[in-house]
Amino acid sequence: MNNAFWVVLLGMFYAETITLEDLRWKNRVLLVFPDAEQPLALDWEITDSLRMEFEERDLLYFVFQDSLLTNSTHRFDPAYEVSLKKKYRLGSKNVCWVLIGKDGGTKVRQEGDGPNWEELFGIIDAMPMRARELQERKRP
Repeated sequence: MNNAFWVVLLGMFYAETITLEDLRWKNRVLLVFPDAEQPLALDWEITDSLRMEFEERDLLYFVFQDSLLTNSTHRFDPAYEVSLKKKYRLGSKNVCWVLIGKDGGTKVRQEGDGPNWEELFGIIDAMPMRARELQERKRP
């Protein structure tokens, strides 16, 4: 096997650990915390078109199940994950999700069901920073 194979394989096991501050001004972040009693059985079918929607909005998601489910190549340190749960879950025993903007601020926090993609994308698209991004992309 060639060296590139081993680099990719090792990268999967030793993904760079980050904090939310590392993603600031680069990505919007969706944190999803499953039900404390019945871990979230994700019915998310991440289609190619949904992946494109995430990429278009610079949106990374992190689902805190038994193992972290994400569309990012980065990981959080386990101790940092605990601090994120304390800060954003706020003791909720229900499914809870939090949208964090590129500025690092909490934009939405909801409990109950997991995120509805249409609703979530609508929230993002209504943000002033997102409107500026769309205007900049239209310029020649």
